[in-house]
Amino acid sequence: MGQSSSILETTWSATQAAISVILVLLFGYLARHYGVLSSEGEKGSSHISVTIFLPCLLFSQIGPLASWANLQQYWIIIVYSLLFQLVSYAFGEVGVRLFKMPQWLTPCMVFNNATSLPLLLLNTLGKNHTLDPLMQKGDSLDDLLQRGRVYLLINALVGNLTRFTFGPYMLKTQGDNAHAWSHSESPHLVEKVKNGFANLNLAANPAEPLPTAYPAIEPYPAEAETTPLLHSAKVNGWRGRRIAKLVWTKLAVWVNPPMAGGIAAVLVGVVPFLHRWFFEEDEWLSPLAQALENLGDLYTVLQMFVLGAHLKAKRGSKLPPRWTLAYLFVIRFAVIPVMSAASVYGVRTWLGDRVLPDPILDFTMILAPVGPPAITLAAIVEMTNADASTDTAVAQTIVLSYVLSPLISLSVTGSLAVVRKLYGQ
Repeated sequence: MGQSSSILETTWSATQAAISVILVLLFGYLARHYGVLSSEGEKGSSHISVTIFLPCLLFSQIGPLASWANLQQYWIIIVYSLLFQLVSYAFGEVGVRLFKMPQWLTPCMVFNNATSLPLLLLNTLGKNHTLDPLMQKGDSLDDLLQRGRVYLLINALVGNLTRFTFGPYMLKTQGDNAHAWSHSESPHLVEKVKNGFANLNLAANPAEPLPTAYPAIEPYPAEAETTPLLHSAKVNGWRGRRIAKLVWTKLAVWVNPPMAGGIAAVLVGVVPFLHRWFFEEDEWLSPLAQALENLGDLYTVLQMFVLGAHLKAKRGSKLPPRWTLAYLFVIRFAVIPVMSAASVYGVRTWLGDRVLPDPILDFTMILAPVGPPAITLAAIVEMTNADASTDTAVAQTIVLSYVLSPLISLSVTGSLAVVRKLYGQ
């Protein structure tokens, strides 16, 4: 009876966490349905969410935890997070390359919800006393939950940085080099240049044919080798500016606004005086940190709201292939939990107290890679200028995965059993 009651309690906890997400999606759907949110409003909200609110969220979450002390003490969480991202990537690539599934499967497989859902689930499990067996001597429930949040956020730190570094490239198909944040490579810019050529030609000579290629640009003048020293220095300076511009263009492909927020958080976090100025109370930059945190808090709800509105706009679209969904959900909700529990059990048995001995650490490490795809994948789709079919497929997959998120209760029950066995309870 006790085991059945535990399963029911954890199922209800996971269900509550999922319902809170689904209701926000529903409100977005209804807002678009009744015309409260227009198509332009949806696009504008999505853009400001990705370019402003999300970088602020990453900065406010990552910065306070990104100290040298934390990075040294919690190294096992960083290694473990990267390991399971690689394992999930392998599963995604098998689906795409071997079973010819869509390219968007890979980021959905690799990047799960590592922040909002696990934190909400942890709080709910604490309130209904499911986590009481994990408390150590002298522990209070608040102490236990506080440590659990830190472990989850360290894992989220790694996940957020890798998600916005590599996620856009996992969505790209072969031959697609466009990037939403690199204006020099934007497909819209190519179209504008072609239109510019057309208008220029028509104004000058309507009968003259349009150019078929862009004009050739020499990296530096051919006469540079025979010009005087002053002119040579001028040419070399011009060449240096072009090289600097080229380097910046290449960096812009990688450093998008969310990634910039994550990098800034790490830099501020590991520099002691910056960490103190931003994240300690009554310091002179703490109001700025609080303002960024307030802006970041707007991201999750707004992104879910816009995602619901997007589903209304794409209501007539076909659902993603059922075999792709089945493959994704079986791996995310069944295979990964088993592998995660086995890995944590093996590491604890092998390394013992050389890894920080804390039952809530082992519990959160087992659950960290489990669950539905991250809602921020909708932002990554926005960043890549993906086609409408990919955009809709990812949005529908995210929603369907949250409908199934109560399945996490089985992983919670199994995780508790594994951790209690490790600590002889």
